Amino acid sequence: QQQENQQIDHYIAMLRTDLTAQKASTIVSNMHLTEAETEAFWPVYRKYNKELDKVGNAKVAVIKDYAAHLDSIDDKKAKELTTKALKVEEQRLRIIKKYIGEFGKVLSARQVARFFQLEMQMQRMVDLQVAAALPLIE
Repeated sequence: QQQENQQIDHYIAMLRTDLTAQKASTIVSNMHLTEAETEAFWPVYRKYNKELDKVGNAKVAVIKDYAAHLDSIDDKKAKELTTKALKVEEQRLRIIKKYIGEFGKVLSARQVARFFQLEMQMQRMVDLQVAAALPLIE
């Protein structure tokens, strides 16, 4: 069990590190921002990412809870984990909605839409990798 938790910790840390570098690179190569837009964009992005990291920490906690109880999940625990997972997704969506407005103050609506297309694609890739690594409830 402890070794499995360490593997999960290592996997999540690796994903986060890879994702952070990948996101910045993807944004730079796909957003085509002017110098002025770049200066305005990155401070907002850093605030956005900081808030999103808190949600990421909550998601990691749910994954660890799931992994720790994988062999003993009864209906009560399954309901609790489902509720926690949905709460994390709701928090993530709230932050995205908030920052559509924040990015809209420094970018055009088309650029904001483009950014969130990229952002959602990258988030889905990570979600898919995590989901593929976790076994289904028996």
